Amino acid sequence: MIFLKLMLYQFKIVYSPIKWLLCAAFIVMIPFLFYAPTGRDVLNLYEIYACFVGIILLPDVFWVDHYAHATEMLATRRTRGSWMLWYRWLWFMLFSITMLFVGWLLLRLDLSPHGYLFSDSSLSYFTLLYVTMPGLLFSGALSLLGGAVFRSPEVGYVAGIAHWMYWNVNMEIDSWFNLFSYANQLSHVPSKWTLLMSSIILVAMVQRFMLRPVESLMLFARLKKRLVKGLD
Repeated sequence: MIFLKLMLYQFKIVYSPIKWLLCAAFIVMIPFLFYAPTGRDVLNLYEIYACFVGIILLPDVFWVDHYAHATEMLATRRTRGSWMLWYRWLWFMLFSITMLFVGWLLLRLDLSPHGYLFSDSSLSYFTLLYVTMPGLLFSGALSLLGGAVFRSPEVGYVAGIAHWMYWNVNMEIDSWFNLFSYANQLSHVPSKWTLLMSSIILVAMVQRFMLRPVESLMLFARLKKRLVKGLD
């Protein structure tokens, strides 16, 4: 019971109607907005474009306190708020998985506006999760890391989009960090596992360091302070 109350409370904090509803609509409509006559095309589109949802929503799990000007209060808590952030992380995961399921279900019900039929195709929901979630999580984690280093969510968004654009231009590179390895028929199995594990590591690192007192997070302020002290 307490767990549910805490979950609902964190959902109210992290939930942003504009961002969440727009991202939900975008995830669901990806196969309907672009040309996707086969299940393979649907998976390719999800792998490429679902990354934007991670870039936009995942950083909010940490930055919602920054937007609410509650960062200093969070940093001074003895508990460090670790469980609080994992509740938010869980909501983000549930949201992404649910919206992918809704998009997949609409296709399986043959509701594609283009007239394509997917009810008899081999488009599996678990395959959709396998293709989509690693890149979505890694893009969001990279965006989160960029914002944490420079203490600016906006910088994080730019970092995530720049990374997406890099692989959009260099899709043919057979790398374990290629976001679009499945769409380009490369070695997608090691790539998916690498992206997934890397995203977990990045999120854990950011959680560890972002929950320290605010002053210790301001990298450039610390460097400036040491430089001034050295000159004196």
